[in-house]
Parts: sequence; C-alpha cells; structure tokens
Amino acid sequence: MDLSPRHDIGEPGELRRKVHRGRRWAVLGITAVLIGAGAFVTAQGLRNATLFFRNVDEAVEQRVELGDRRFRLQGRVIPSSVRSESGVTTFQIVHDCAVASVRHVADPPELFSAPWIPVVLEGGWMFGQVRTFAGTDTHYFLSDRMLVKHTNEYASVNEQRVSEKAPDGFLDDCPFEVPAAKS
Repeated sequence: MDLSPRHDIGEPGELRRKVHRGRRWAVLGITAVLIGAGAFVTAQGLRNATLFFRNVDEAVEQRVELGDRRFRLQGRVIPSSVRSESGVTTFQIVHDCAVASVRHVADPPELFSAPWIPVVLEGGWMFGQVRTFAGTDTHYFLSDRMLVKHTNEYASVNEQRVSEKAPDGFLDDCPFEVPAAKS
C-alpha cells in the first residue's frame, strides 16, 4: 500500500504561509467592514447633531435663508388646531406670536395630546397656501419626527385636569385670538 501524497505539497513552511495568507485576507475583510460600519454610525450621529434649531418666530423670519433645508422647529401646539386623518396630523404651533402650520406624517408621541404642549419637530418648509390663526401663509412645515417636551407648567389650581387655556400671559401681546379647543 502506497501512502505517499498524490500531489506535491511542497515544504511544510509553504503550507503554513498559505493558511496564514487566507487568515490575513479574512482579518482585513472583517476590519474593513467594521471601519465602514463605524464610519456610517458616526456620519449619522453627526448629521443629527448638525441639525440646527429654530423657534417658530425665528424660522418664519428666516424662511428664505432656510429654504428647503432640514432643521428642528420648536413651538407650542395650539390645541384647537389639531386634526388627524389617514395617518397625517395637522396642527399649528406658536412662539412669540408667530404661528406656523405643521403637517406631521408620522405617529405623534403619547404626550402630544396635552394642551399647549411644547414640541420640537424635524423637517423643512414646503410651499403651499395655508390659513393659520395669525392669517394666511405661503408655507407649511412638513415634519416626520416629533419630540414632545415635558413642561413644568401644570395646572396647580385643579390638579385633576390640565387646562385648555394658554399659559398665563402667553398670547397677551399677539394680534390674533385663538379659539378654545372643542370638547
């Protein structure tokens, strides 16, 4: 019986080099994938961190400069303006007597139903004729992400209910009236 190999395997060191070369390529491939994943996560984090933040009055005033860029918009939700239909929630937000109409295309968070709740919306301006409590506007804010801010302004007079009225002094200097929310 002949037990000699059919193929010439060469020197023992050559086989070791072939095995190490295969491992080297696997390690390089895994390292490249990990570096790519790390770069992607870092880029996403930086993109979210670079979204600038505007109050409603600033965003309305700077609408031309903002153009169609994505940014974060903050204001208080006017309770009587909230409407939901086919997965789209429309409402108006106000800050320093400036009002913006919002079209939110994702599910709002649980706390969104609280009256006069402060929200931060992510999205951008879209051209479209809208009517707000402050008058007619040529743009609305299209949002796909909403953060509800917790507020310390709780109705201490009647702690069982949250007031549908605007916080004291909130709309005093505004040239428009906001109707009360329908029950």
